[in-house]
Amino acid sequence: MWFVSVNLNGFVLLLLAVVMTTPAVIASDGEVLSKRLPGGFEGRYMLFVPPQVKEGKKLPLIVAMHGAGGKPDGPIRWWKPIAAERGYFVLAPKSNGGTWPGGDQSHVARMVVALDHERPIDPKRVLLTGVSDGGTWSYVLGFQEPKLFAALAPISGVMPRTITGSLRMQPKLPICVVHGTDDKIFIVGRARDAVKALKGEHYNVNYIEVAGGRHGWFAGQAAAILDWFEKLQTR
Repeated sequence: MWFVSVNLNGFVLLLLAVVMTTPAVIASDGEVLSKRLPGGFEGRYMLFVPPQVKEGKKLPLIVAMHGAGGKPDGPIRWWKPIAAERGYFVLAPKSNGGTWPGGDQSHVARMVVALDHERPIDPKRVLLTGVSDGGTWSYVLGFQEPKLFAALAPISGVMPRTITGSLRMQPKLPICVVHGTDDKIFIVGRARDAVKALKGEHYNVNYIEVAGGRHGWFAGQAAAILDWFEKLQTR
């Protein structure tokens, strides 16, 4: 019995050594992780890890904020196909309530900082985006934490009047505004007004107006958004 016990213990130790030294395997279409920041309820998020992470290079990051009543799995599902194709991490935070009230977006900035230390992310290629309320609060977070992001891409959101009134004092991050002409929640006129105001203060603005588009996500514009973002890096 003693001989069997020794061998069994040795086998367990050997198995542990193999598990600890074997690198994590990333599937060919990437991997989705559910995590949270330390500290309880606050800070839940999902992270898509692209297959290109195996190449050992620093990769760009999309920070995608959900809309009112949404969950992180929505932005992950929307962005995952093109992120897997082009080699982007996707961080999808969860709001602490049903949507993004004032001040609630601060934990998103902490997530970005934490991931920059944990993952091979290129800090100069971080795109902040969001849909509906997530698009609105991407404006807020982007202007509050401009050093964390290379560009903004609010989708079906509105630029808050607090920002509109102080554009001259804001850092001029490049912005891609995406909006549907048939949006009944946030009418397209508000997006057009925001674009006009931004251009009036000499922001680099790319406006994508989706003919017949309603309120929400536009899968057909994901490639156009990343095409625009990637061109910024070559200037």
